[in-house]
Amino acid sequence: MENRDTCILVRVEGEIDYLTADAFREHVLSHASAAWRIILDLQDVAFCDSSGLGALVGLWKTVTARRGRLVLSRPSPVCHRILQRTGLDAHIMISPTLRHAFAKVAADQAGAPPSPLVPNARQDAS
Repeated sequence: MENRDTCILVRVEGEIDYLTADAFREHVLSHASAAWRIILDLQDVAFCDSSGLGALVGLWKTVTARRGRLVLSRPSPVCHRILQRTGLDAHIMISPTLRHAFAKVAADQAGAPPSPLVPNARQDAS
């Protein structure tokens, strides 16, 4: 976990499953700043089950309720597939690169108008 000027960057590795999901969610929330801007780098996630998905949704709900921003950056193929199949890629900001994720957070910080609710990795990549 890295505290940046504009956000918290969390590099997630391994599995987000029923054994780790609750601790993962609580760990991220315990380090959330007052700005509630969090980037999750999911590049090295090898497995994500429904509990892991629930943790991501729980984080998203908590952060958005506090008018923050949660960006899922560089999701592994496993994560990207589960986000697409469940339709969550239409609701949670997904970024193909860390640079793009930081740009989204910086735009929020600068008071830019909010991005559309439905940007996803397929649209970002085009």
